Amino acid sequence: MSIPTLWNGKPYYPISQYFRHRFGERVGKISVSVAEQCPNRSNSSVLPPCIFCDEYGSAAYHLEREESLVEQIERNKRHVIRRLKCSKFLVYFQSYTNTLDKVEILKQRFSIAAAQEGVCGLVVGTRPDCLPSRVIDLFNKVTADNYLLVELGLQSFFDHHLQFLQRGHSVQQNIRSIETLASETEADVGVHLIFGLPNETEQEIVETAQRINELPVNNVKLHNLHVFKNTPLAKLYQEGNFTPVELDTYSDKIILFLRHLSPDVSVQRLAAIANRRQDLIAPKWTEQKMVPIDFIDKKMRDSDYYQGQLVR
Repeated sequence: MSIPTLWNGKPYYPISQYFRHRFGERVGKISVSVAEQCPNRSNSSVLPPCIFCDEYGSAAYHLEREESLVEQIERNKRHVIRRLKCSKFLVYFQSYTNTLDKVEILKQRFSIAAAQEGVCGLVVGTRPDCLPSRVIDLFNKVTADNYLLVELGLQSFFDHHLQFLQRGHSVQQNIRSIETLASETEADVGVHLIFGLPNETEQEIVETAQRINELPVNNVKLHNLHVFKNTPLAKLYQEGNFTPVELDTYSDKIILFLRHLSPDVSVQRLAAIANRRQDLIAPKWTEQKMVPIDFIDKKMRDSDYYQGQLVR
């Protein structure tokens, strides 16, 4: 297997290729922000907020929440069409935890999104500790007529890293959530992982890839740990107790992960992009959308590395 014959010339399996194969053409993702809480930020929570998360959750543009769901879909669809020239779309329920509201509210949101012109499926972002049976039942109703991808914010397969991140869930909950979704629904399962954690070892990175290979995971979304204003991590950074990794170091971590990752697992993202640049403290390279992607891609090509190269 050589790099030029892999995945349309990429040294890793981009999820765009998976969607093109599944839907027969290019598919764009339309992000929307409608959820208003997560377990770490609800009024009744005894948990501290995640160390990297500010008040806007993962919303790239928090002002969108002032618009209705349909307005967000229509506005962002126009942007996606200009950028990708596509006619099919996935509506991505992105910010906060999108399975915490009452099932009837979730059902209404999913139905509205699925009914919009050109929408061929839904993507729902949530956490491994927020999948009660009533949500699993709802997912089964959704997949009766629509494609569904559930993205789980696992972040790590090591409890000491989860504790540092103040996630409030465990590795066992991570594993159980993946297995539940795979065995009890028809949804694809995607997972979010953070690299660049304090005292992170190469062996942990390899073991993370091996764990993904053993589980029914369809795709991964990779993030570097970066510092936003008004977060617990910002305080650690300002006190000199956390230093984010530079791009070259982060790239080495991602390449090591990819070389041990099954070639059947598609890759959504290689690095986090800080769209709200005014709130980013460090590292500055994460505000440049294509720079880390191109850097990692070139580094893999220069070394003849590719996804799955070291999978046994």
